[in-house]
Amino acid sequence: MTGNASPLARKGDLEDRALRGVVSLGMREGGMKLVSFVGSIALFRLLTPADFGVIVPIATFAGLVKQFADLGLQPSLIQRGSEPQSRDLRAVFTGQLLLVFAGGVVVFLAGPFVVNALLNDQIDPWMTRLFAFSVFFTAFRIVPAALLERHLQFGRLAAADIAGTLFYYIAGIGFAIGAAGVWSLVIAHVGASLVSTLAVVVARPWWPAPTRNLRVLAPHVGFGARFQGSRLAITLKDSLIPLFTPRAFGATATGYLNWANRVSAQPLALTQWVARVSLPTFARIQDAPDQVRRGAELTLKWNAIVTLPGFVAVIAFGPEIAGLIYGEQWLPAVPALYVLAVNNALIPINGLITPILNAVGKTKIVLMVSLGWAAAAWGVAAVLMALGVGFLAVPIGLAVSQGLAALVLLPIGRREFDLRLVRHLVRPLIAAVGAGLFGRFILLPLLTDAVLLIQGGVVVVLVYAGLLYLIDRRALRSELGALWKRRAAAV
Repeated sequence: MTGNASPLARKGDLEDRALRGVVSLGMREGGMKLVSFVGSIALFRLLTPADFGVIVPIATFAGLVKQFADLGLQPSLIQRGSEPQSRDLRAVFTGQLLLVFAGGVVVFLAGPFVVNALLNDQIDPWMTRLFAFSVFFTAFRIVPAALLERHLQFGRLAAADIAGTLFYYIAGIGFAIGAAGVWSLVIAHVGASLVSTLAVVVARPWWPAPTRNLRVLAPHVGFGARFQGSRLAITLKDSLIPLFTPRAFGATATGYLNWANRVSAQPLALTQWVARVSLPTFARIQDAPDQVRRGAELTLKWNAIVTLPGFVAVIAFGPEIAGLIYGEQWLPAVPALYVLAVNNALIPINGLITPILNAVGKTKIVLMVSLGWAAAAWGVAAVLMALGVGFLAVPIGLAVSQGLAALVLLPIGRREFDLRLVRHLVRPLIAAVGAGLFGRFILLPLLTDAVLLIQGGVVVVLVYAGLLYLIDRRALRSELGALWKRRAAAV
């Protein structure tokens, strides 16, 4: 594109690049989702709920320390309107290196004591200490990853994620077959983090040169601290399972909830890809409210269209998914699976409005909502636990807080950029409920083994697509036709 290109041309080019970013992530990581699905089944069958109940708080504690050791410097590089200079990159790397070094020391020294307190049990301290290395090496990923995201080169980032995912399942399954127990998950987690970081560095070479001139970090810290504060609050909210459950209900209950959350979150692949592309994309058009509104409405609508049938299948076939695919040891987690499916079904709304608000500079709003969101989740779970609800208190707390956050974020989106989302979601929701009822009450008696169950899930998705086309065909034709014309013109 030349310097004389019109704003419309630049806008169209940005839309195409954003679309290619999502498609690239989908094409590269879509296959990996299948690998992850098969690999996770193998791990859940080879290991026990208690094994997962031990690794979850360890990985979460290391992840929280990593979050605290991150001032949001990478998103700051992505969100800035002007291209960052070399001094910015060097300062961001140096600041991040100092922070993650301190974080790694915390995990190495204090981690074993924290994890033992959470689990109310003594485990091998080196299970936790090994995670300190994955915390430290994240410093070398931040600048290359930011440059790739800033220029919407998500194909290379996806390749790095694929490398990490492959290592995780190859190592995890291999060591689990060798009866390594929890250690198989420790090796898989830490190794996957290191492999993914190395792959990002190779994909976008940048020499990690430290600097003493850290004053240039000042403009980055303002945005980054607010952004990171909201992300920390959401992480604390999501940490109900790994931090609240072990102490309150034990490792086995933690394993059950971890399984239920992972299975119910399977339909969210597209949400994760789109959310990843949203920050750099909407940051480029933050001064054009109409473009932000149209892009946000279409993004959220189509994300819901794609994810809803997956949640419907999970709810319709919950006990069969547990017993026929993962093994009968996971049947006690089915009630939690239902609740967490409702919780995760709301993520396409909340999880995409928040990065759009961040992209247009509304980080203070996101921070306040996130803090209230986290407080609601922990508060509801604590009250329900005190009332004797059992470990279902945790997924109910997550679902209630997710619903409250949606009730807050939707009016904010309407106020900030006239986002009118509810009208776009009514018809997909009606189609999803119809497909779910068909699957549960008509199709289910025919699904007697794992293969038939998977085929039944496909049928539910097809029924959903047919119902959606019948009740919303005019809008679908218009939106898909516009997309096709733009892609054809680009070719």
